[in-house]
Amino acid sequence: MDHITDTGLDNIGTFARRVGLTPSALRFYDDCGVLPPTRTDPGTGYRYYGPDQEQRAVLLRTLRDAEVPLSEVSAVLDGPGADAEEILQAHGDRLRTRAAHAH
Repeated sequence: MDHITDTGLDNIGTFARRVGLTPSALRFYDDCGVLPPTRTDPGTGYRYYGPDQEQRAVLLRTLRDAEVPLSEVSAVLDGPGADAEEILQAHGDRLRTRAAHAH
């Protein structure tokens, strides 16, 4: 069963496909505390995600695709907007420096 209709939660595979992450990435982000599931079945350990987590998951994927270090992702996702802006600016500067040195 892909979707858990009585709770409105998706299993990890369905949610992973929806947000463009792999189940192993979701397990890793749960272990790191960046994207814990809405519910984990105590008997099986299966993880279930809610629709309210989709935006965070997509933003997380986008940040990681842009090579934002995981240590900075939580601050961007959860910190004040000014902190997120500063972190992303510094990251952009690092990428530009790296690109300049590559030429």
